[in-house]
Amino acid sequence: MPLIFRLYLILVASLLAACSTVDFDQPKAASYANLDTSDTRLGRNLAPLREARHPESGFSPLSLGIDALSARLLLIGLAEKSLDVQYYLVGNDPIGAVFFEALLKAADRGVRVRLLIDDIGTRTIEHQLAPLDSHPNLQLRLFNPFANRNARGLDAWDLHRLSRRMHNKTLIADQELLILGGRNIATEYFAANPAYNFGDVDAVAMGTVARDASTMFDRYWNDRYSIPFEHLTDPEKNALSLETLRLELKERSQELAGSAYGSLVGDRALAMTDIHADEYFWSPYQLIYDNPQKALSQEAPPEEKLSYSLGKVAGDAKEEIFVLSPYFVPRKAGVDWLSAIADRGVQIDILTNGLAANDHIVVHGGYAPARKPLLRKGARFFELRGDIVMEGTKASEASEAKSKLHGKAFVVDRRHLFIGSFNWDPRSANLNTEMGVLIDSEAFAGAFAEGMYEALDENAYEVFLEDGALRWRAQREGTTEVLRKEPEVSWWTRFLANLSRLLPIRGQL
Repeated sequence: MPLIFRLYLILVASLLAACSTVDFDQPKAASYANLDTSDTRLGRNLAPLREARHPESGFSPLSLGIDALSARLLLIGLAEKSLDVQYYLVGNDPIGAVFFEALLKAADRGVRVRLLIDDIGTRTIEHQLAPLDSHPNLQLRLFNPFANRNARGLDAWDLHRLSRRMHNKTLIADQELLILGGRNIATEYFAANPAYNFGDVDAVAMGTVARDASTMFDRYWNDRYSIPFEHLTDPEKNALSLETLRLELKERSQELAGSAYGSLVGDRALAMTDIHADEYFWSPYQLIYDNPQKALSQEAPPEEKLSYSLGKVAGDAKEEIFVLSPYFVPRKAGVDWLSAIADRGVQIDILTNGLAANDHIVVHGGYAPARKPLLRKGARFFELRGDIVMEGTKASEASEAKSKLHGKAFVVDRRHLFIGSFNWDPRSANLNTEMGVLIDSEAFAGAFAEGMYEALDENAYEVFLEDGALRWRAQREGTTEVLRKEPEVSWWTRFLANLSRLLPIRGQL
C-alpha cells in the first residue's frame, strides 16, 4: 500500500475518532434510594432521633483532613444496605486506593454501592473503572463523559459541553448519615500529599437532610448526563480483572496502613464509632443544589440554582459576611453587588488563597482586580500563607509541603452558615453543578466564624491599601511585618499572574 494512501487512512480514522460522540439517550435502568432503613444499624439508632427532631437536622464540622478521611471510612464501614457516593475527583494515589478498597469491601458484604464520578479527572484511574463496575453490587456511572476514552484530546471539538462539570461531593450511608463539603478523594485533601495539601471544610450530617441528599443523588444518578460505565467501554477489552484490581488497591493502601498516619486514621475512626447526637448542632437547614440540567447549558428555574439561594441569603445580610473561598473571582457585576452590600454598612471579610497558595495562577489573575475596589468599600481581604504547617502532615511525613486553601463556606450575620462545593467564581455560578447545605444556627455559625477569625493572624496575610497601593500585613512570632509585594513568590510568578489578567477567560475561571 503506498505511503500516501496509508497516511490518508490514518487521517480519516483520526477525524472519525475526533467526531465520536456519547449516546446520552441509550436506555439505562433507573434506580432510587431505599428509604426503608429500619433493619440497619444506622436506621435503628438514628431513625427515632430523625423523627423526633424533624424538621431539624444535626451537623458536625470536619476541618482536619485526618478526621475527614476517618469519617468517610467509618460511614462506609457502617453501611449495611446502601452507599450513594458522588464526587468530582478520585485520585490514583494511596487515598484513592483506600477509598475504592473500602467501597469494594462494602459491596462484598452485600451493600448496594452507587458510585457517580465526574469524568474530567478519571484518566489516571481509567484502568480501575471496568473492574470496579464488574462487581455485582457496585454500579458505576460517569457524569458528562468523554467519548474517546484513550485519546481525550480528540474530544476538543466538544469543548462547550466538556467545560461543564459536576462538582458535587457527597457520601450517603443507608440514607441516615452523610458527609458533604469541599473535599475530593485524593492525598492532598487529607494532609497526606508530600508536595502540597489543602485546608478544607466538610460536615457530617444526620436527620432529614440525609433523605434530602438521597433525593438529590437520585436526580443526578438518573440524569441524562450520567452514563453507565458499561456503555462507554467494552468489558471484554479490559486487561484488569477485579481480583487484580484488589491486589493493586491493597498494595497502594499499604503505603498508609503501616504508617503513623494510617494508625491515626484508624484511631480517629474508632473514636467516632459511638455517634452521640448531642455532639451535633441541631438546626433548621436547606439542602441546596443545582439542577443537573445546568450541565447541559439549559436554563433552569432560578430557585433550582444554588447561586440564587446563596445570593438571597448574602443579599439580606444586616451586619457581617465572612466568605471562605479558595477561588474568589467576582468580576465586575460581583464587585458592584458586594459594594452595594458594603454601602449598607455590612462588613465583608474574605479569606482566599494568596498567590503563593493558589494552585491556578490564572485564577489569581482573575481575582486580583477585585481587591482595590472592594477594599475601598471597607471590605477586608485575608490571603492564606503558603508556608504554614497543616495539622496532620507530620504524621504523613508531609510537613514540608506547601499549604493551600480549598474549603468553601460562608457565614452571614453569624447565624446562617453554608458548607459545600461552591466557589465564589464564574465557573461555580454558571458552568459547574454544585451543592451544599445552608444551616440556620447561631451556635454553629457563630462558632465557625469565631474559629476562622482566631486562625487568621497565624495563617493569613491581611491585604490593605496604603496611599492607594496594596500591602500585605503578616503576624510572625508576635511581630508585625508589612510587605510591599505579593508574598512568598518570585518576580516571575508575579509577572505571570499580572499577565494572566489580559486573558479573555474570566468567565471560565
